[in-house]
Amino acid sequence: MTNSQTATTTPSPPITNNQQQHGIVGSLVPFVLIILVLYFLMFRPQQKHEAKRRSLMATLKKGDKVVTSSGIIGILHKIINEKEVSLEISENVRVRMLKSSIAEVLEKNSQLEKEDDKTTTASTTSKSAGKKHVPAKNKTGVPS
Repeated sequence: MTNSQTATTTPSPPITNNQQQHGIVGSLVPFVLIILVLYFLMFRPQQKHEAKRRSLMATLKKGDKVVTSSGIIGILHKIINEKEVSLEISENVRVRMLKSSIAEVLEKNSQLEKEDDKTTTASTTSKSAGKKHVPAKNKTGVPS
């Protein structure tokens, strides 16, 4: 710029208190939206899952077939106290464990596995009763 050219600037109008409040509110809206999205996508489903789990723990009864968080399948033999249960994982094999380690209930008030074993054994023997036993042959063709 030379002396003959002078820059003229127009002063901007003063910012009023009302305009400052709209600027603050406008900058808070994205943060509020992010918090709402996080709540509905993360926290709310987790709360629903926890409520479902609490109701599952409250409705456990003797005879329920359950799966533990480690993958062991068994029948609830006895509820020892508020935090512990006895789980029968095989005939006369009982494990004492925390109630919170039960992941899901497979069957409500199922019969003991002893009855299941009896029906399985009976059906297996009836299927094999009609079949004739044929000895397996080795590589030379002679029955072993």
